[in-house]
Amino acid sequence: MSVKTNSVEEASISRLAELWVGGAEPTEADLRAARSIAAKMGEFEGLKPFPAVVQSLVDYVSTPDFTMDRVGELIESDPALAARIMRVANSAAYRVYEGCTSIGRAVVRIGATGVVELAMGMAAMGMFKDLGGVGRKIRDHSAGTAAVARELAFRLVRSTQSSKLFLAGLLHDIGKLLMIQSGDRQYVELVAKDPSPSSWHLKERELLGFDHGQLGAHVLRVWNLPQPIPQIIASHHCPNAGQGSSVAVAQAVDLLRVADEIEWLLDQGVGSESLQVNRLLHSPEADRVGLTDTKVAELWDDLKAVRHEAISMFGR
Repeated sequence: MSVKTNSVEEASISRLAELWVGGAEPTEADLRAARSIAAKMGEFEGLKPFPAVVQSLVDYVSTPDFTMDRVGELIESDPALAARIMRVANSAAYRVYEGCTSIGRAVVRIGATGVVELAMGMAAMGMFKDLGGVGRKIRDHSAGTAAVARELAFRLVRSTQSSKLFLAGLLHDIGKLLMIQSGDRQYVELVAKDPSPSSWHLKERELLGFDHGQLGAHVLRVWNLPQPIPQIIASHHCPNAGQGSSVAVAQAVDLLRVADEIEWLLDQGVGSESLQVNRLLHSPEADRVGLTDTKVAELWDDLKAVRHEAISMFGR
């Protein structure tokens, strides 16, 4: 039996359909998830978190004749944003070989588009400062995953998507934060049980009919975050979902999935030679990005370091 939809809901489902990669027809379960997300549009639509300076950056960099100098001036107009951009520019995640001493140099190092995307990510993460211990734990995981994903992209595949991956990692669990903020008691109880990244989305689908990746990606599209960030986030708990898309998006999905699991293992204090890491190494996504036991042993301490630094910058 078909379900009638109104024009707002149809528009929302159409927008979400952009996130299903490879041109696959959405299943009835996908449509039910889309309708569930669409029903929350009114609640989440008003949460767009970008302050005036970030929106000005977004608008300015979208013009064809923007200049790096003006991007720097806009950032400097917000001292708090400028300070955080400088911390990122001088972090291990951005491969620092010499200190970055000015916003102008930071914009050059990160890139104008990269700076804008980071500003958007920082603003979005800042929405959840008052969610208590659970929200803080998810933010820490997100920050750590961002740094791990970027390091893996740089060290394993020399990906040109490393900055995109940093932002995707930072925002990949924003759907969890949104659900906590919505006050769903059953979901808060689920979060309190602290399942691993490999099982959380399955429990969400049982409870809600959709997972946090789908919800987060949908809301990020409402907030006008550029593709492929929402697409990568939508697919990060769907095995092989990215394989029907472009090579770059498919690779980004694989790297984010691997980073998501590695960050959780690092948080648990797991060593590089553990059974959990060995299981990860036998996953299709680890194989596709070239993660081997030798590479893991080589990278593990560096991944710990960039994770710790990112949490100090974004998670707290």
